Order: sequence, then structure tokens, then C-alpha cells
Amino acid sequence: MGLLDSFEKLRCLEKLHRHARGSGHPGDLGGINYALGSRFRGNDAKGRVMIENVKGSKSIHFILTILFLNLCWVVSAHSQSGNFFEGKTITLFAGSSAGGGTDIATRLIARHMERHMPGTRFMVVNKPGAGGMIAANELYNVRKPDGLTMSTMNTGALFGIATGNDALKFDLRKFIFVGQAFDEAQTVYMRSTTTYTSFDSIRKANKEGKQPKMGAQSLDHTSNVVVKIVAEILGLEFQVIPGYPGTPEILLDIERGALDGRSQGTGSLLSTRRAWIEQRFIRLLATSKNKRDPRIPEVQTIEELAPSGKKNLLSALYAAENIGRSIVLPPGVPPERVKVLRDAFAAMTQDPQFLKEGEKIGLEIGLTRGEELNRDIESTVGDKEIMGIYRKIMTAQ
Repeated sequence: MGLLDSFEKLRCLEKLHRHARGSGHPGDLGGINYALGSRFRGNDAKGRVMIENVKGSKSIHFILTILFLNLCWVVSAHSQSGNFFEGKTITLFAGSSAGGGTDIATRLIARHMERHMPGTRFMVVNKPGAGGMIAANELYNVRKPDGLTMSTMNTGALFGIATGNDALKFDLRKFIFVGQAFDEAQTVYMRSTTTYTSFDSIRKANKEGKQPKMGAQSLDHTSNVVVKIVAEILGLEFQVIPGYPGTPEILLDIERGALDGRSQGTGSLLSTRRAWIEQRFIRLLATSKNKRDPRIPEVQTIEELAPSGKKNLLSALYAAENIGRSIVLPPGVPPERVKVLRDAFAAMTQDPQFLKEGEKIGLEIGLTRGEELNRDIESTVGDKEIMGIYRKIMTAQ
């Protein structure tokens, strides 16, 4: 901590003077006398405070100057930390195309974070591609660690680490997690007009040399990984077609018949294509949640279908799913700024307005604080058994 420069000293003293005059009681700073009935007269040529005793003129330059400068320093220090974000814009990357589930969830967060950080504006910028890893790479390698840029994170980062994916230009453990606002899982579904409307029908088609065509953002993305887990657990075969920029493009190809189905976040599905379920355009086959989802209670879980010898695959999936659509900062953001963001994020997830809007669009709200996510990531990346399972899933043919 250093002293304020001369300009800051004078500016601070001037504010004190204006405050005293504006209070209606000359010489009174918020109801506290400057000193023994003395009053403020202004500054001398050297910027020192001039005080006049009501019973006579007298300068007490040194003591009061020191007192006021110390007060100014405290006020300035508080302003530089607690109010850093006031009047600034925070850029929030959505690692997907506009209109997809990640985009919708990210914009929901941005709208409500503004309410919990008054005076701060949030701007969502879409960064589609590579299952959200383009956004993560830019945040980690390009953006300043000042707290003014954040991004969504995808579970694909963990799977990419396990397989040594060279496209990941970051160390996942060094990101600073702000928090996770959603308790989400994936749902595997098929277009109802296909011959793949149950796992038994898919098994029968496999015997005839046929495989359902499934869309995915990337090989590391949950849209591929969950399909791989289902295939491994149930002994099925799927043709996964990766490389889609985001959910909207996959949904378009399902709609026009170029794809048979996909694995999609349940909240994302409900917020983007609830009508597909209501109109029976698609058939929901299973969810990756560890218990039945109250939003779609008729749909069985993968865990219900899994033989006991295959459940370790699900344990690994559950360890990864919680970081999907979590919010991260780049390494090096000052701790006091991190705390402001984490606290605002946590408060947002308890806000009735946020809960109501999230439920309305089909998202299940559930807070995991950033501190806990950072500990979980450190533990998961260091767990050789789990990382080995990820490699097995990703390399399964």
C-alpha cells in the first residue's frame, strides 16, 4: 500500500470540503466537527488544509492534513477493490452458436448477474466451435486477467485432457471457476419416424449393419461422450457425426432428416425444442442423470439400464457433468475481484426471479460454488482411474 499522489490528495480534500459545505453546517463532516469548534477555510498554496478557530484564526496544517489523507487513502482503497466493476462491462463468452442451450443459459446468467452487480453491464459474445474450446482457448491465452472477461466451460475439456487433445491450449486446473448454476444432465433421443425408437430396435438394426446417425459438436463434447457411454454400456453401435458449431445446426439436420438423433442437455432440449416432445416428433430413450428427472419422469436413466459391471463408466460421467456450462475466469484475476463475482453469482442462484425464469425455460437450477469446482477439477484430473475411463470411452470404436 502506498500514499496517494498529490493530485489524488487534493481531489480527495476538495471532496471533503464540498461535502462539509453541502451538509448545511460549515466545518462539519457528516456531523463530526473538524476539530474543537474549528471550521474549514480552504487550502493554502501547498494544498494543505486551512482551519479557522471560531474564537480566532489559527492554522493546524500538519495534524489535520495527516488525518484527512489517511481517510482519503481508506476511501480510495475501498473504491479500487469493492467497486472495481461499477461502470464497467463484463464480456461473457457463450461457447456455442446463438439460440442453442448454452447460449440461452448464458444469456439468462448475464441478465440476472446485472441485477446482482448494480452499475455493471454484461455482454454475451458467442464463440462457437470445438465444443466450446475455442472460447476457452481465447479466454486463457488472449484476454486480460482483470475480471472483465468470463466464459462458459464444457465437460469436453476433461475428456480432451484425458486423450491429450492438442486443440486444448490451456491447463484446466488453472482456470478460476466462478460457479455452476445448473444441475443438468443429457438426454438421448431419436426422431420418431426412424426405425431407432428404442434401444432394442437399435440393437436389431446393428445386426443388420445399420447405425443411427447422431450429431455432435466435437468428439470431446458430451453430445458425443454420452452416446459413447450408452454404446459401451449396452453393447450398441452409433455413427456419431462431429463438427457442428452448436445445437441449432444439429437440430436443423434432425428436423430435415439428415440426422436420426443426438444426446442433448435436458434443459437445453426443453428450452429449445419442448414442442418436439409434446408433438412426439422425437422419442426420449434415456437420461444421464443419476436419478429420474422430474421434468421428464417417464424417461429411464442410463444407470437403470447399466449392468453392475459397467457402472464405473457412469461414475466417471457424473464427475465430469458438473462443469458443463459452468462459468470461468482466466488465471491471475485478483482474489478480491473473484470474490465479488462468486458472491454475486451465488446470490443470483437463490434469487426467486432467476429461479422462476430458469424453470420457465426448462432449466434445473442448482448452485455449485467456484471454490468447490476448482477442488473437484484438481481431484478429477489427478485421478488416474477416472482419466483412464475417459480415454477408454473416447477411443472406443
